[in-house]
Formats: sequence, C-alpha cells, structure tokens
Amino acid sequence: MFTPTLSPQRLSSLNDDTDTIRTVVFSLADIEHTSMAKYRFAFPVAAVEKAIVYPVDRPTLTDGIGMMNLGDQTLTIVDLRQKFTTIAPDRDSSKFLILFHTQLGEFCGLPIQDAPVLLDIDSATIRSIPLAYREVNQLSFTSHMAIVPQENGREPLQILLLGLNQLQAQLSGSPTNHLN
Repeated sequence: MFTPTLSPQRLSSLNDDTDTIRTVVFSLADIEHTSMAKYRFAFPVAAVEKAIVYPVDRPTLTDGIGMMNLGDQTLTIVDLRQKFTTIAPDRDSSKFLILFHTQLGEFCGLPIQDAPVLLDIDSATIRSIPLAYREVNQLSFTSHMAIVPQENGREPLQILLLGLNQLQAQLSGSPTNHLN
C-alpha cells in the first residue's frame, strides 16, 4: 500500500520549479492481487476539481462506467479497476472519489483507495510506456509513467500518468484545465 511520507501542502497548480509537474497521486482499491498492484496513478493538479469521500449510496457500474448525482450535478463514474479485475458492488473498498473534467468538459469521478497526496514529479523521471505493453495490459488510457526514487533504499514509485495533454501543457507553460 502507498503510504505518503510527504509533508502536507496546499493544493495549488502553481509550481515554482518548471522542471517538475504538480500531481495528485493515488492508488486504486481492490487491485492488490493483479499485475497493476505495484502502480500508482496521477492526475495533474490543474485538472482535478477536488477529492471527496465516496458516498455510501454508490452507482451501479457497467463495464467500469456509471452515473451518479452529486448535489445539483450528474457525473460519470469511471472505474479503472474494471480493466484489471472484476469488482463486486458489495465488495468495493474505495473510500474517495477524485472529481475531474475531461477535455470535452464532462464532469467525472474516479473511485480511489485512500486520500490522494500532492506530489511534484521531476519531468526527467517521465518515460513512455511501450505500446505493446499498454495493449496487453489494457493501459490504453495512459501513455507515460514516472519512476520516482524513494528515500532509505525503498523501491521507486511507478506512477501511471493520466491526462497527459495536461501534463505536456504544464511542462510547456501553456495551462489547460481538462484531461484528454
């Protein structure tokens, strides 16, 4: 399990270091016994609306997609775990939802295991994921990952980057507030 050892920071897309990308890093629940258990996931901060406690009254998800009313808005729930394993609705251990907007402006929620953490990722740690690996492991939703070194000899974090257009825009200095 991903145990954050980061000091709390204010959630902001402002970043003084142009060689890093400010991200919201999280783990997916219920994938501990899959090949994806070693990976974390990240959205660029600018694309994330907020993280909320996942309501007890959860939507029925068909093939990893569902709808949920949240206040005066209806949002699409996108459950990435369905790409790697089958989750019985009564066994879902997701505790939070990350709320974000797609490139088309659609409001979406992504169920996650625990509260996300803010992490500045050095752009030098980002690399492409080979196409053959993405196709075999159903990773069509991402094309890049970051290998982030850890202190005290711990294994580096392997973070799959979601919303790459947003990350590339942040590196080039032209902001956008949506995910691809």
